Amino acid sequence: MALTLIPPPVSTPVDLAQLRAHLRLEEGDDTEYLQHCLDVAIAQFDGDDGELGRALIAQSWRESFPWVPAAGGSVELSLSPVSSVLKVEVFNLAGDWDEVPGSAVELFEVGGRSYVSAAAWPRPGRQRAPLRIEYVAGYGAAASAVPRPIGHAILLFAAHLYKAREPVVFDAKPVEVPLSISRLVANYKTWWR
Repeated sequence: MALTLIPPPVSTPVDLAQLRAHLRLEEGDDTEYLQHCLDVAIAQFDGDDGELGRALIAQSWRESFPWVPAAGGSVELSLSPVSSVLKVEVFNLAGDWDEVPGSAVELFEVGGRSYVSAAAWPRPGRQRAPLRIEYVAGYGAAASAVPRPIGHAILLFAAHLYKAREPVVFDAKPVEVPLSISRLVANYKTWWR
């Protein structure tokens, strides 16, 4: 399964002003490096490569699958939470992509995992990934929709990156990021990924 972000979200779960306030920095101090730390911290938790396995701000994704389920079957989407399915396409025998009508597709959730099913899936043609699904994943369009512990973990991690510009060591041994960050996000991790 391959995931493609189409396009990236326009807002972020935490902005530069919030990070400045958290660090008690004046406007204009280290703006470029501060933004870099914030971008890295957000990437640490958000999206397909993020440690949570979740989309934070609402964003559209295209996921490709190497198979098409049998009639009534379903596929599991990689990211959560999923709010809507935008498009489902199957590569047909003629070598084109056919869109499965939205009325024939069902989005459902079981145990925090999102699935897409159809009563009758079209027969696929020869293609490495004959099924692709576009969907919206994320807690919402605004930063306020992201759970506060996740936003705070992003602030803590960005501040850690800003202040500790070298690897953190204790007794000549590398140390992981502060435990408080791990505890803040533990309840939001998708452990099955």
